[in-house]
Amino acid sequence: MISRRHALATAATLLCASAAWAEPTLGLAERRAIAAYRESRYPAQEKAIQEAAGFPVPVEVAWDQITLPGDAKYYADEGYFEKTIFEPIAAGLKEVGKDKMGREALQAKLKSIRIRFDEKTAPASNYPNGLKFDGGVLDVNWRPFSNVADFKDRVAAVVQVLEKNL
Repeated sequence: MISRRHALATAATLLCASAAWAEPTLGLAERRAIAAYRESRYPAQEKAIQEAAGFPVPVEVAWDQITLPGDAKYYADEGYFEKTIFEPIAAGLKEVGKDKMGREALQAKLKSIRIRFDEKTAPASNYPNGLKFDGGVLDVNWRPFSNVADFKDRVAAVVQVLEKNL
């Protein structure tokens, strides 16, 4: 018969091991690739988002969440971040701000944009479920490099959430 102390120690070891397995850390290849992306390509994406909004809206990207282990070789692919996250946001903002009323509403109520990926809550394809607008923050929780062809659906989701909340 196993002692209670031994059973608790075994359970704790298994729990720690499974937690480490469930959330791998980024390796050097991923850190290098994301640093290169942030330096060479991201500034144009941020600028496009801000131009579409009509003002320099702060864009906060949770790089540690959208940078997925093992995907370093794909970060430079325009379908990884750009077509699935940044460009749909810019296109949605541009659509909302296509007239004076929309531009004024964006400037009055949009305080910042937060981009992240939480695997537990990000939708596979129901993109409005990955968006929230609360306290002036547009929170975008979409998986990078997923369903790249769904560009129009993502844009429509951004427009829908913003128009409802502005």
